[in-house]
Amino acid sequence: MLNRTATFFSAIPLLFQFAGCVTTVVGPAAHGETNSVSKASAPMAAPTEAAAPDPQIIAEAIRRGDAAWQAGELDRAVYFYVVAVERSPQDAPTLAKIGAIEESRKNIPLAQKAFEMAHEAQPDEPRIAERLGWLYLQQAKFDKAADVFSQVLALYPQSARALDGMGMACRAWANYTDSIRYFNEALEAPDADVASVLTHRGYAKLLAGDLPGAGWDLRSALNTTPPPEAWRYLGELQTRQHDDVEALKSLLKIMDTAHAQNEIGVVLMSMQEFRAAARKFTAAISAAPTWYEEAHRNLAIANEHLGSSPTG
Repeated sequence: MLNRTATFFSAIPLLFQFAGCVTTVVGPAAHGETNSVSKASAPMAAPTEAAAPDPQIIAEAIRRGDAAWQAGELDRAVYFYVVAVERSPQDAPTLAKIGAIEESRKNIPLAQKAFEMAHEAQPDEPRIAERLGWLYLQQAKFDKAADVFSQVLALYPQSARALDGMGMACRAWANYTDSIRYFNEALEAPDADVASVLTHRGYAKLLAGDLPGAGWDLRSALNTTPPPEAWRYLGELQTRQHDDVEALKSLLKIMDTAHAQNEIGVVLMSMQEFRAAARKFTAAISAAPTWYEEAHRNLAIANEHLGSSPTG
């Protein structure tokens, strides 16, 4: 089995590919020199063996990486962090910094790789494991997410992020009883993001058919600082309660009229109310400033169920 150092070096070409980094010598700068990363330089080749650890070079690379990140120079930041981790492959915090930057840039596969390496280097650090688990959730890798969250909970049973993540995984598996139980425990944890957990629990209750409970959770979340999906879930709840006027008002908090009408239509179609859904898709098409492919496609599906020709 490859050791951790070899695993890291196998990832370096990918790190540079995503970050667009280029090479320079990193070390204490001479007087008047900045040791900046030159765009004219050739990309650094992946080393064939681990660079010798040098605490001064590692510390300087991390310092420059932190300064670059703070300045919003993300390519430079990742470059310097990679230089540091070349020499210290077990540096979980620096690997996690690479992961956080790449996640912020929506480079999810690379962010996942960096967090996996950080988790392998320091498996008992809950914040790293939680970030990795939530990255798995984003990619619908629910088994992997649940495995990571279980590891966290074995060490830190009151980790709100891990409990919330387990609730999300169970919800994805349509195991609403366990999902709601995990969300309940997350809400009791001292570090809970109450608005987010209430939003997640509210949607689990909605999917489980507990519409009054879902409404209580979602409206409670909206009384704080809710995530945007709280409005989407409330709109779905109101649609299922046949209150299209309020559903539209809720959805307009986070999207335009065309997308809101299409969203309501999708929920109505899931309820097999195809005629009402077709009216919403038609309204979405009328409200859209340009061709709205999704609404046209949904209208065709609704009309097919109605046994008529698409009017799109």
